Amino acid sequence: MFLPSLLPLFALLPSFTPTRTLQLVSAYDTAIHPEFHQGLAINDVPAHRRLHWMRVANEAVYADGHPCPQAPFGSAVVNTTGDELVCVISNRVGVTGNPAMHGEISAITHCTDVLTKKGWTPQEILGSWKEFSLYTNGEPCPMCASAIRWAGFKEVIYGSSIRTIAEHGRNQIYIPSSEVWEKSYSLGHATLMLGNVLTNETDVFFAHQFNESAPCPVGCERQPVPGKRVQACTPVDNWEEVIAKAGVGLALGQSKVQGRHDEL
Repeated sequence: MFLPSLLPLFALLPSFTPTRTLQLVSAYDTAIHPEFHQGLAINDVPAHRRLHWMRVANEAVYADGHPCPQAPFGSAVVNTTGDELVCVISNRVGVTGNPAMHGEISAITHCTDVLTKKGWTPQEILGSWKEFSLYTNGEPCPMCASAIRWAGFKEVIYGSSIRTIAEHGRNQIYIPSSEVWEKSYSLGHATLMLGNVLTNETDVFFAHQFNESAPCPVGCERQPVPGKRVQACTPVDNWEEVIAKAGVGLALGQSKVQGRHDEL
């Protein structure tokens, strides 16, 4: 009932026809949207580069000096065509006290600052998001998904799904990002969404906080929590050496070596 009543209004806009509206609604139909996209080469991006940038996002938590944080959400923004990292950052809620600074919101804010420092004008920055891909190790919540759609990103690629994160005990708003996509068709631009990429590496970051039987991420071990009856994953004394020997935490450094990194 809702959609047909809007079609005459869209018909008045030359750049947004009823046919285009129906195409976007169909593309974002949550009933048919697939959940798993690992291994796909879309938008001329090889699958192995998807895995690399997801590792960069996933390993952003290491920059905060903690291999097993309570809120291990990391995001990386990449120029889709140039395969260059624009910025990378992790959840800043605990650092700033701002409850809106989830990983994806932090990435949009941080990238805006990075591009501003490079001398870009606000208009240039606003026009750039459509050339960028946002990689995040956890599926965007409704707030972050909405911000991504308003920004007009070319792509968003996530690791662990909201369902998986919730099953591990973390409180969530139970609205999948695909539903935000479906309800935002009137924005007039499409954002490709690829999900459940590199979950064998992202899931472990979200599994341990509320489940004592879950394994700790590399560089951490379970220890009693003073004043509490539970054990939590805490960093070992030489965690940097441990993760280096395990071959993790290297993706960001590899980006710098390859000359693909112009932000940190």
